[in-house]
Amino acid sequence: MRTNRSLIVLLVLALCVSVACQRKPTQVDNKINPQFTVAVAPFTVATEPWELISGYLPDHTVPPKADALDELDAILIKSLKIGPDRNVVAGNKVAGCMQSVRKPADATRMSTIKYWQEVGKCMEAQYLLVPVAVHWKERQGSAAGSTSPAWVILDLYLVNVKTGGLVNHFRYDYQQKALTDNILEADKFLKRKGQWVTAADLSREGIEKGLKELGL
Repeated sequence: MRTNRSLIVLLVLALCVSVACQRKPTQVDNKINPQFTVAVAPFTVATEPWELISGYLPDHTVPPKADALDELDAILIKSLKIGPDRNVVAGNKVAGCMQSVRKPADATRMSTIKYWQEVGKCMEAQYLLVPVAVHWKERQGSAAGSTSPAWVILDLYLVNVKTGGLVNHFRYDYQQKALTDNILEADKFLKRKGQWVTAADLSREGIEKGLKELGL
């Protein structure tokens, strides 16, 4: 009984701290004209630093396997706000352009973003969303208890096809922790119903947050 009371007090304190420290969310200024075409590339894996348009490649990363990439693509497409007021192109068309555009011969970041710019031109798009999976570590254990929590690192790049410049970059680097290790995340703990989630669950949270920050 004492343990349950302690846990309840801990949760209440965590929520109070979370609310007190929470800032008013920043308004995203979506500068992308809805009449423009946004092409969405499938997830690729970065195993070398130059394969990232921006950012860094951590040490000892575990790249996702093919089935995990398919799951990431499905989560991304489902999370995108596709409607009559937004021209979003994804799937086989973009994959076809990725195959037809010549891969960079030199291993530099400039050649990498140039490659993606050409893919966007092939799609006749004004913007290209480039999602990259850096690290994918699945949960060891079950929802009730995990000996090694899930951990994912994802990068979302929004490229201006005309200029070849990087409009925005969002990185999601997250490993689930126990409530006692991070009391400030009590809201996430409650949202996940106190369970240990999978790498796909974490990816969904990260992708939804990233798309919002990118204005997509």
